[in-house]
Amino acid sequence: MKLTQLSPNIGAEITGIDLREPVDGETRRFLNAAVVDNVALVIRDQDFTPEQYLAAVSLFGEPMDQHFTQYALPQCPLVHEVSNRHKDKSGKRVKHGAGWHTDHTNHVRPPKNTSLYAVALPSSGGDTAVVNMRAGYDALPDDIKQKIQDMKTVNVFQGSASAQYSGQSADAQQERKPEPVLQPLVRTNPDNGKKALYFHPVKTENIVGMSAEASQALLDDLLDRSIKDEFVYRHKWRKGDMLIWDNRAAMHRAYFDYDPEEFRLLYRVLVRGEVPV
Repeated sequence: MKLTQLSPNIGAEITGIDLREPVDGETRRFLNAAVVDNVALVIRDQDFTPEQYLAAVSLFGEPMDQHFTQYALPQCPLVHEVSNRHKDKSGKRVKHGAGWHTDHTNHVRPPKNTSLYAVALPSSGGDTAVVNMRAGYDALPDDIKQKIQDMKTVNVFQGSASAQYSGQSADAQQERKPEPVLQPLVRTNPDNGKKALYFHPVKTENIVGMSAEASQALLDDLLDRSIKDEFVYRHKWRKGDMLIWDNRAAMHRAYFDYDPEEFRLLYRVLVRGEVPV
C-alpha cells in the first residue's frame, strides 16, 4: 500500500490495497487518519459489488440513511445511485450538487464522511471537486473570523432564499421536512482540534439573528473568500476509484460538463458523524 499526496493543501491517493480483503486495525487507523489529514482521499483500482462497497466504507464508521430514498439500491439501501439517468416527475434530468455544499447539515448528527465509487463513466468530464474549508477558514481575515465565530445556521431541507443555488429538482420539495437543526458556522474537528467553515447554502434557512437574504449574502461572501484554487482538489474519475472526504473540513460539488447521452453512475455512502461543535 502506498499513499501519495496530490497537492500541498488537499488530496491524497492510495494504491496497492484491495478493500474487498480483510483490513487489520493498523491499516484501518491509517486510512481514517489519511482522510482527516488530507481532507480528500482516493483509493484506486477497487472492484466492488454494492455490498462490498458498503463494507469498505464501514471501515470509516457507521453508514447512515440518505435523502432521496428513491435512489437507494433495493438490495443494499444504504448505498445510493448517483446517475445522470435519473429524472424528476416532469421528465427533467436531475442534477444534484452543482454548487458548493456539504451533505445533510439538516441532521443533528450529519455525516462525517461522504464516499463515492465509480461504476460507469462518460468519456470525459463529470469531475467531482472537494475544497479544504479548514484552509479556507484559516485564510479569512481575523476580523471576519471574530465576527462569525459564534454564529449558528438554521438548517432545513431547502432554505427559502437559496433557490438560485439548488440545482435540485422539483421533487426535492416533496422530501420529508423535519424540524430545523442548528449548526455552528465554524466547527471544530474532534479528530485534530482544527476549525473549518461549515455550512450548506441550500439547506441554510438563515443565520440566527439574521434574515434569510442577509444570511445568504454572508455565506456568498465567505465562499468567495475561502474557495481558492490552491485549496481545491478536482477529481478526474477513473473506473474503480473510491473517493472519500471529511465533511467536517470540506465542501464539494459536481460538474455536469459531459455528454448527457453517455452513462455516468457512481455509488454513494454516507458515514454518520458526531454532533458538530
